[in-house]
Amino acid sequence: MSDSDVEKPPATRTDPAKSAIAVMAGEGVPAIAEASLKTLAVRPQLLTAMADAPAFEPQAGAIGWRWLFVLTVVLPMAAACVYLLTYAAPRYASSVSFIIRSATPQAAAAPLSSVTQGASSTIALDETNAVQAYLTSRDVVDELAKNDNLRAILGRADKDFLFRYPTFWLPDNKEYLYERFQWMADVNVDPITNISTIEVNAFTAEDAKAVAEAMLGYAEALVNQMNERAYKDGLDNAERSVTEAKDDLDSVESALKAFRNASGSVDPSLVAQSKLQVIQGLSTELAEVEASIAQQATIAPNAPSLAGLRAQADSYRKEIGKRQLEIAGSVGSEAAKLEQYEKLVLQRDLAGKALAVASAERDQAQQDTESQHLYVQLISKPNLSTDFAKYPRVSLDLLALLAICLGVFFLLRQLGGIAAEHRL
Repeated sequence: MSDSDVEKPPATRTDPAKSAIAVMAGEGVPAIAEASLKTLAVRPQLLTAMADAPAFEPQAGAIGWRWLFVLTVVLPMAAACVYLLTYAAPRYASSVSFIIRSATPQAAAAPLSSVTQGASSTIALDETNAVQAYLTSRDVVDELAKNDNLRAILGRADKDFLFRYPTFWLPDNKEYLYERFQWMADVNVDPITNISTIEVNAFTAEDAKAVAEAMLGYAEALVNQMNERAYKDGLDNAERSVTEAKDDLDSVESALKAFRNASGSVDPSLVAQSKLQVIQGLSTELAEVEASIAQQATIAPNAPSLAGLRAQADSYRKEIGKRQLEIAGSVGSEAAKLEQYEKLVLQRDLAGKALAVASAERDQAQQDTESQHLYVQLISKPNLSTDFAKYPRVSLDLLALLAICLGVFFLLRQLGGIAAEHRL
């Protein structure tokens, strides 16, 4: 029998797990050495397999990244191309620019440019902001719908389901009409020049110009209302002061008239003056009689004429005393009447001066209000561009949509990768 015919024992493959079991079973040192050598031989193979393995690429759920790209980029771009090239109606734009100015400087006004520095006027900033807020408000939409046929203007394009109004997703009511108007009109104020610009887009150039002119008219009407309100507020207080001063003067005049009727004299001071003149004359005559009495008593003390002179002097004294009582000393005396009269005259003078001051203040308030008059200075009229449709801007709209879609795609892909890594 040859050596080849001798049956050789089959080659056995040492299992690392069995070697480990043998070691644990205590089969001796050779088994431990065998297990260590096998483990060292496996480690390089594991490292090589890990290095050659493909990099981890997370999957976007069940649809994968290709389907995600189709859903987030291809389909939206295709829909946008179909709409813009087939259904989108051309929209024409009309713009108007103006400045709201005040005749004289105000606290919240900005100086004009060097071109108009010679004029005594300024730009009214507060009023400009108020007009801008008004032109974008629901009140203007109501006025346009009522007076300028806004609903018919918005519904002229039958195929354009996105911008036409009303549509299945924008029913005909005031709230949706206001939302659609915000797409139609744009009101801006330049922060440097404070020039207000209204831009209106519509399906026809004539409609765009008509709406722009109507909005300019509503802006002018609001400015006129501001002027009327300022004029009224500025003059109300002054007119009230004038009315009160007139009432006071009329009251004093009535009291003075009643006093004159009761006293029977136009001017008690003149009556008192005339009575004083009479007293002065009587006093002069009394002094002459007393001088005669003194002279006669010196020359002939027993002369019969002394009795007559003394009687005449007594008569003068009684008359003077009576006249003095009429002037002062009793309730109905001329002094009491004169005091009351002078008080009424003083009140009349004060009321007259108060009326004069109130009238002057009213005139000044009127001048100030007129000098602060607001007005709209037109810079450019609403244009009629029948040969150029400004909207839609197909190229710009598609580029903007493409940028948005790509951004959404990469964002979702990044989020999906992060989620897949956390699941491992």
